[in-house]
Amino acid sequence: MRPRSQTIGTLGRTPARQTLPPLPPPPPPAPERGAIRGWLQSAMFDNVGLKFLSMVLAVTVFLLVNTDKDREITAHVGVSYTLPEDKVLVAGRIDEVRVTLKGSWRRLRKFDERQIDRISLDLRRASSGELALSNDMIHLPSGIAVTAISPRAVHIQFDKRVDKIVEVTPTVVGHPQHGYIVTEVKPVPATVKLRGAEGVLAALTAIRTREISLEGRNDSFATETQVLSPDGVDVAGNPDLSVQIRVDEELVMRKLPGQTVTLRDGDASRWKIMPAQVDVTLTGALLAVEKARSSLAPVIKLPTDGKTREVEVTIDGLPPGIGVKISPERVKLAPIKPTAAPRAPVP
Repeated sequence: MRPRSQTIGTLGRTPARQTLPPLPPPPPPAPERGAIRGWLQSAMFDNVGLKFLSMVLAVTVFLLVNTDKDREITAHVGVSYTLPEDKVLVAGRIDEVRVTLKGSWRRLRKFDERQIDRISLDLRRASSGELALSNDMIHLPSGIAVTAISPRAVHIQFDKRVDKIVEVTPTVVGHPQHGYIVTEVKPVPATVKLRGAEGVLAALTAIRTREISLEGRNDSFATETQVLSPDGVDVAGNPDLSVQIRVDEELVMRKLPGQTVTLRDGDASRWKIMPAQVDVTLTGALLAVEKARSSLAPVIKLPTDGKTREVEVTIDGLPPGIGVKISPERVKLAPIKPTAAPRAPVP
């Protein structure tokens, strides 16, 4: 019997050859630190001029592209009027309009609304009604256009222009010093001529001035001021005038009831005063009256004969310039009889 081959497996075939995966390539050697530093320096500082020029060109192109875009802003434009000599505009007057402007941002950011001329409305031949506002009434720099106006129209209404002479009423505010009052306020001139709408002037009988302060004043003075005309009314001439203000001491009358009468130069315990109190009325400047209230004293003199009689009441401590009234003017003065001592009882 032939011997079994050594190369035959248990199943009669040779075992399959196993394929191994390829080995990975070796990693590249790590760059040295000095090489990295050199590369960074080269990237940043080589050809610096060309790199700076490229950055400037890029920024310039960016700005040109963005500033050429159209944008819108809002501005305010003043309005002026040319009116007929015999008429007054009583309705529809506006001092400014709001406009929307469109243009490149490069132009708009340099634009100043104060450079726009006022819209001029010539109403000398116009009649009452609607007056349209058009874009061509607004003059703008090149490259900027009007896209909207608000309001788009003005409703105008006229009234006949007339003249009227009215009185001047000065406007005073504040209070004089305590004890003083304003006794006269006199404008010079006392009247002014006004010019305006007939309907407005028909109901106007006087015109007021700017405020004049009286705060803390204790003397007369004169001051310059101006009249204040209502809307649609003008002063025909000089609006300035003078106002003379007179400030005097305040005169008052004060009644002081129940003032006790005292006896001068005598023993009050030996005399009886009937009535013992009187009413005193003072008249004069407020400050002097207030001062006299704390110092006055009704007094009577003792008769020389010591008998019962009526005597006149006078006031001590009264400053000059003060009027006085006493009620009653005379009181009765009577001696008080001594009380007899009781007798001792008889034993």
